[in-house]
Amino acid sequence: MGSYDIISVKVVEGKVLNSLWQSNMQIIETDKGVYIDNMPNRQFGAQERGAKPGFDWVSNVGKTVHNVKIFESRGFQWLNKQ
Repeated sequence: MGSYDIISVKVVEGKVLNSLWQSNMQIIETDKGVYIDNMPNRQFGAQERGAKPGFDWVSNVGKTVHNVKIFESRGFQWLNKQ
């Protein structure tokens, strides 16, 4: 697990990323790259691999977030706060 500096967060309609996704999603720019995540408290399909529900990245812009894991799923890298 790592630590990431959160530079910016953009909330977009899920269909912008995948035509089948109905819920809004977060696009998170960090010091190590750009990732996606569900909205806070929403779970994505990798829960069986230890993924936690979506995190409130917006309120962490300008901060360093620790205990973060990256999951690859559906062609995206997901930033997942453990």
